[in-house]
Amino acid sequence: MEAATAIMMLLDLICFDCIKEQIDKGVPNSAVCEPIPTPFEPINNSGIYQVHCVKGHEAVAIIDNVDFEILFEYSLNAIADGYYREAVSSSASAMERYFEFFVKVVLRSVGAEFSEIDRMWRNLSAQSERQLGAYIALYFDHFGAEPLLLEPNKEVPFRNSVIHKGYVPSEHEAVAFANSVMQVIETSLMTLKNTNPTQTIQTFEYCSYRRKAEEQINNTEKATGKEQNFCCVNIMTTIDVMHGRELNEKDGRLGSVEVRIPNILERREPRRLTLLKEKPEL
Repeated sequence: MEAATAIMMLLDLICFDCIKEQIDKGVPNSAVCEPIPTPFEPINNSGIYQVHCVKGHEAVAIIDNVDFEILFEYSLNAIADGYYREAVSSSASAMERYFEFFVKVVLRSVGAEFSEIDRMWRNLSAQSERQLGAYIALYFDHFGAEPLLLEPNKEVPFRNSVIHKGYVPSEHEAVAFANSVMQVIETSLMTLKNTNPTQTIQTFEYCSYRRKAEEQINNTEKATGKEQNFCCVNIMTTIDVMHGRELNEKDGRLGSVEVRIPNILERREPRRLTLLKEKPEL
Protein backbone atom coordinates (compact mmCIF):
# COMPACT_ATOMS: atom_id res chain seq x y z
CA MET A 1 0.00 0.00 0.00
CA GLU A 2 1.37 3.43 -0.93
CA ALA A 3 1.60 6.03 1.80
CA ALA A 4 -0.70 9.02 1.50
CA THR A 5 0.88 12.32 0.57
CA ALA A 6 0.03 15.74 1.96
CA ILE A 7 -2.21 18.12 0.09
CA MET A 8 0.12 19.69 -2.42
CA MET A 9 -1.19 22.94 -3.81
CA LEU A 10 1.83 24.64 -5.29
CA LEU A 11 1.56 28.04 -6.93
CA ASP A 12 3.45 28.52 -10.18
CA LEU A 13 5.23 31.81 -9.64
CA ILE A 14 7.87 33.99 -11.31
CA CYS A 15 11.52 34.54 -10.47
CA PHE A 16 12.43 38.24 -10.61
CA ASP A 17 16.12 37.50 -11.17
CA CYS A 18 15.44 35.16 -14.11
CA ILE A 19 13.29 37.77 -15.81
CA LYS A 20 15.89 40.48 -15.16
CA GLU A 21 18.56 38.29 -16.72
CA GLN A 22 16.47 37.93 -19.88
CA ILE A 23 15.68 41.65 -20.04
CA ASP A 24 19.38 42.46 -19.66
CA LYS A 25 19.98 40.28 -22.73
CA GLY A 26 17.50 42.36 -24.72
CA VAL A 27 14.55 39.97 -24.52
CA PRO A 28 11.85 40.20 -25.79
CA ASN A 29 13.18 42.69 -28.36
CA SER A 30 16.10 40.50 -29.38
CA ALA A 31 15.98 37.13 -31.16
CA VAL A 32 17.49 35.42 -28.12
CA CYS A 33 14.79 34.14 -25.78
CA GLU A 34 15.62 31.44 -23.27
CA PRO A 35 12.56 29.90 -21.60
CA ILE A 36 12.43 30.68 -17.88
CA PRO A 37 11.81 27.80 -15.42
CA THR A 38 8.64 28.32 -13.41
CA PRO A 39 9.29 28.08 -9.66
CA PHE A 40 6.66 26.48 -7.41
CA GLU A 41 5.95 27.37 -3.78
CA PRO A 42 3.32 26.15 -1.28
CA ILE A 43 0.39 28.45 -0.56
CA ASN A 44 0.45 30.85 2.40
CA ASN A 45 -1.75 33.58 3.90
CA SER A 46 0.40 36.64 3.22
CA GLY A 47 0.52 36.50 -0.57
CA ILE A 48 4.29 37.03 -0.36
CA TYR A 49 6.45 34.14 -1.54
CA GLN A 50 10.16 33.57 -1.14
CA VAL A 51 10.95 31.98 -4.48
CA HIS A 52 13.61 29.27 -4.62
CA CYS A 53 14.59 29.15 -8.27
CA VAL A 54 16.21 26.09 -9.87
CA LYS A 55 19.01 28.42 -10.99
CA GLY A 56 19.81 29.18 -7.36
CA HIS A 57 18.10 32.57 -7.20
CA GLU A 58 16.36 33.68 -4.01
CA ALA A 59 13.64 36.08 -5.14
CA VAL A 60 10.29 37.46 -3.97
CA ALA A 61 6.96 37.09 -5.74
CA ILE A 62 3.48 38.23 -4.77
CA ILE A 63 0.17 37.00 -6.14
CA ASP A 64 -2.59 39.14 -7.61
CA ASN A 65 -5.62 37.12 -6.47
CA VAL A 66 -8.37 37.28 -3.88
CA ASP A 67 -8.91 34.69 -1.17
CA PHE A 68 -11.95 32.85 -2.53
CA GLU A 69 -10.15 32.16 -5.83
CA ILE A 70 -7.26 30.49 -4.01
CA LEU A 71 -9.47 28.68 -1.49
CA PHE A 72 -11.55 27.05 -4.20
CA GLU A 73 -8.42 26.02 -6.09
CA TYR A 74 -7.15 24.56 -2.83
CA SER A 75 -10.30 22.45 -2.59
CA LEU A 76 -9.67 21.04 -6.09
CA ASN A 77 -6.13 20.15 -5.12
CA ALA A 78 -7.47 18.41 -2.02
CA ILE A 79 -9.79 16.32 -4.19
CA ALA A 80 -6.90 15.47 -6.51
CA ASP A 81 -4.90 14.24 -3.51
CA GLY A 82 -7.75 12.30 -1.91
CA TYR A 83 -8.41 14.63 1.03
CA TYR A 84 -12.15 14.90 0.63
CA ARG A 85 -12.99 16.37 4.03
CA GLU A 86 -10.49 19.19 3.47
CA ALA A 87 -11.94 19.68 -0.01
CA VAL A 88 -15.43 20.26 1.40
CA SER A 89 -14.26 22.68 4.10
CA SER A 90 -12.16 24.66 1.61
CA SER A 91 -15.04 24.85 -0.89
CA ALA A 92 -17.35 26.08 1.86
CA SER A 93 -14.79 28.67 2.96
CA ALA A 94 -14.40 29.87 -0.62
CA MET A 95 -18.15 30.37 -0.87
CA GLU A 96 -18.31 32.35 2.37
CA ARG A 97 -15.43 34.57 1.29
CA TYR A 98 -17.20 35.14 -2.03
CA PHE A 99 -20.29 36.30 -0.13
CA GLU A 100 -18.08 38.86 1.61
CA PHE A 101 -16.65 39.97 -1.74
CA PHE A 102 -20.14 40.34 -3.22
CA VAL A 103 -21.38 42.42 -0.29
CA LYS A 104 -18.40 44.75 -0.60
CA VAL A 105 -18.89 45.18 -4.36
CA VAL A 106 -22.57 46.08 -3.92
CA LEU A 107 -21.86 48.51 -1.09
CA ARG A 108 -19.12 50.06 -3.20
CA SER A 109 -21.61 50.47 -6.04
CA VAL A 110 -23.77 52.76 -3.87
CA GLY A 111 -20.81 54.96 -3.01
CA ALA A 112 -19.49 53.50 0.24
CA GLU A 113 -15.79 53.90 0.98
CA PHE A 114 -13.82 50.73 1.69
CA SER A 115 -12.89 51.99 5.15
CA GLU A 116 -16.62 52.28 5.93
CA ILE A 117 -17.33 48.87 4.42
CA ASP A 118 -14.58 47.30 6.53
CA ARG A 119 -16.04 48.79 9.72
CA MET A 120 -19.48 47.45 8.82
CA TRP A 121 -18.13 44.00 7.98
CA ARG A 122 -16.51 43.63 11.39
CA ASN A 123 -20.02 43.26 12.82
CA LEU A 124 -20.61 40.27 10.52
CA SER A 125 -17.16 38.71 10.32
CA ALA A 126 -17.56 36.29 13.23
CA GLN A 127 -20.96 34.85 12.24
CA SER A 128 -21.48 33.06 8.94
CA GLU A 129 -25.27 33.17 9.33
CA ARG A 130 -25.22 36.96 9.35
CA GLN A 131 -22.94 37.00 6.32
CA LEU A 132 -25.31 34.72 4.41
CA GLY A 133 -28.25 36.91 5.40
CA ALA A 134 -26.46 40.04 4.21
CA TYR A 135 -25.62 38.34 0.91
CA ILE A 136 -29.20 37.21 0.26
CA ALA A 137 -30.70 40.59 1.20
CA LEU A 138 -28.27 42.65 -0.89
CA TYR A 139 -28.53 40.29 -3.86
CA PHE A 140 -32.33 40.56 -3.84
CA ASP A 141 -32.22 44.34 -3.41
CA HIS A 142 -29.65 44.72 -6.21
CA PHE A 143 -31.00 42.25 -8.76
CA GLY A 144 -34.63 41.75 -7.76
CA ALA A 145 -34.26 37.98 -7.42
CA GLU A 146 -32.99 35.43 -4.94
CA PRO A 147 -29.43 34.16 -5.46
CA LEU A 148 -28.58 30.56 -6.20
CA LEU A 149 -27.67 28.85 -2.93
CA LEU A 150 -26.84 25.38 -1.64
CA GLU A 151 -29.83 23.06 -1.25
CA PRO A 152 -31.04 23.67 2.33
CA ASN A 153 -32.29 20.11 2.93
CA LYS A 154 -29.29 18.28 1.47
CA GLU A 155 -26.13 20.25 0.82
CA VAL A 156 -26.28 22.52 3.88
CA PRO A 157 -26.69 19.59 6.34
CA PHE A 158 -23.92 17.76 4.46
CA ARG A 159 -21.57 20.73 4.86
CA ASN A 160 -22.41 21.00 8.57
CA SER A 161 -21.81 17.29 9.11
CA VAL A 162 -18.38 17.51 7.52
CA ILE A 163 -17.24 20.69 9.25
CA HIS A 164 -18.89 20.37 12.64
CA LYS A 165 -19.50 16.65 13.19
CA GLY A 166 -16.37 15.05 11.75
CA TYR A 167 -18.10 13.31 8.86
CA VAL A 168 -15.62 12.03 6.27
CA PRO A 169 -17.14 12.34 2.78
CA SER A 170 -16.51 10.13 -0.20
CA GLU A 171 -14.86 11.34 -3.38
CA HIS A 172 -18.24 11.49 -5.09
CA GLU A 173 -19.70 13.62 -2.29
CA ALA A 174 -16.72 16.00 -2.26
CA VAL A 175 -16.82 16.44 -6.04
CA ALA A 176 -20.60 17.00 -6.05
CA PHE A 177 -20.31 19.60 -3.29
CA ALA A 178 -17.46 21.42 -5.05
CA ASN A 179 -19.50 21.50 -8.26
CA SER A 180 -22.43 23.04 -6.38
CA VAL A 181 -20.22 25.67 -4.75
CA MET A 182 -18.61 26.49 -8.10
CA GLN A 183 -22.05 27.03 -9.63
CA VAL A 184 -23.20 29.21 -6.71
CA ILE A 185 -20.12 31.44 -6.97
CA GLU A 186 -19.77 31.64 -10.75
CA THR A 187 -23.46 32.29 -11.43
CA SER A 188 -23.38 35.22 -9.03
CA LEU A 189 -19.92 36.45 -10.01
CA MET A 190 -20.66 36.63 -13.73
CA THR A 191 -23.84 38.60 -13.00
CA LEU A 192 -21.86 40.91 -10.76
CA LYS A 193 -19.11 41.46 -13.34
CA ASN A 194 -21.66 42.20 -16.06
CA THR A 195 -23.65 44.71 -14.01
CA ASN A 196 -20.96 46.31 -11.84
CA PRO A 197 -17.66 45.90 -13.68
CA THR A 198 -15.95 48.98 -12.23
CA GLN A 199 -16.86 48.24 -8.62
CA THR A 200 -15.94 44.58 -9.07
CA ILE A 201 -12.45 45.55 -10.23
CA GLN A 202 -12.09 48.13 -7.46
CA THR A 203 -13.08 45.59 -4.82
CA PHE A 204 -10.79 42.97 -6.31
CA GLU A 205 -7.86 45.38 -6.12
CA TYR A 206 -8.73 46.42 -2.56
CA CYS A 207 -9.22 42.85 -1.27
CA SER A 208 -6.35 41.29 -3.21
CA TYR A 209 -3.31 39.64 -1.73
CA ARG A 210 -1.33 42.04 -3.91
CA ARG A 211 -2.44 45.21 -2.11
CA LYS A 212 -1.77 43.74 1.31
CA ALA A 213 1.57 42.28 0.21
CA GLU A 214 2.74 45.55 -1.32
CA GLU A 215 1.81 47.39 1.86
CA GLN A 216 3.83 44.91 3.91
CA ILE A 217 6.81 45.17 1.57
CA ASN A 218 6.65 48.98 1.65
CA ASN A 219 6.60 48.94 5.45
CA THR A 220 9.60 46.61 5.49
CA GLU A 221 11.49 48.89 3.10
CA LYS A 222 10.79 51.92 5.29
CA ALA A 223 11.89 50.04 8.42
CA THR A 224 15.08 48.64 6.89
CA GLY A 225 15.94 51.33 4.37
CA LYS A 226 16.48 48.61 1.77
CA GLU A 227 14.61 48.37 -1.52
CA GLN A 228 13.07 44.96 -2.19
CA ASN A 229 12.57 43.81 -5.76
CA PHE A 230 9.63 41.52 -6.46
CA CYS A 231 7.44 40.18 -9.27
CA CYS A 232 3.66 40.00 -9.30
CA VAL A 233 1.76 37.10 -10.85
CA ASN A 234 -1.92 36.32 -11.26
CA ILE A 235 -2.60 32.65 -10.52
CA MET A 236 -4.97 31.34 -13.19
CA THR A 237 -7.54 29.79 -10.89
CA THR A 238 -10.74 27.98 -11.88
CA ILE A 239 -12.91 30.72 -10.37
CA ASP A 240 -11.31 33.91 -11.63
CA VAL A 241 -12.52 37.48 -11.17
CA MET A 242 -10.19 39.30 -13.55
CA HIS A 243 -9.52 36.66 -16.20
CA GLY A 244 -12.59 34.42 -16.04
CA ARG A 245 -12.60 31.16 -17.92
CA GLU A 246 -15.90 32.18 -19.52
CA LEU A 247 -14.04 34.73 -21.67
CA ASN A 248 -12.45 32.14 -23.96
CA GLU A 249 -14.18 29.04 -25.29
CA LYS A 250 -10.76 27.36 -25.58
CA ASP A 251 -9.75 28.13 -21.98
CA GLY A 252 -8.13 25.06 -20.43
CA ARG A 253 -9.92 25.75 -17.13
CA LEU A 254 -13.38 25.11 -18.56
CA GLY A 255 -15.51 22.24 -17.33
CA SER A 256 -16.82 20.68 -14.15
CA VAL A 257 -14.71 19.64 -11.17
CA GLU A 258 -14.27 16.16 -12.67
CA VAL A 259 -12.80 17.74 -15.80
CA ARG A 260 -10.61 20.14 -13.85
CA ILE A 261 -8.79 17.53 -11.73
CA PRO A 262 -6.54 16.18 -14.55
CA ASN A 263 -5.62 19.76 -15.42
CA ILE A 264 -4.82 20.47 -11.77
CA LEU A 265 -2.42 17.53 -11.71
CA GLU A 266 -0.89 18.52 -15.03
CA ARG A 267 -0.13 22.01 -13.77
CA ARG A 268 2.11 20.52 -11.09
CA GLU A 269 4.55 19.36 -13.74
CA PRO A 270 7.64 21.54 -14.39
CA ARG A 271 6.96 24.30 -16.90
CA ARG A 272 8.73 27.25 -18.47
CA LEU A 273 7.55 30.70 -19.47
CA THR A 274 8.67 32.84 -22.38
CA LEU A 275 8.79 36.62 -22.51
CA LEU A 276 6.74 37.95 -25.43
CA LYS A 277 7.01 41.31 -27.16
CA GLU A 278 3.32 41.44 -27.99
CA LYS A 279 0.20 39.85 -26.57
CA PRO A 280 -0.47 36.60 -28.48
CA GLU A 281 -3.72 36.12 -30.36
CA LEU A 282 -6.16 33.72 -28.68
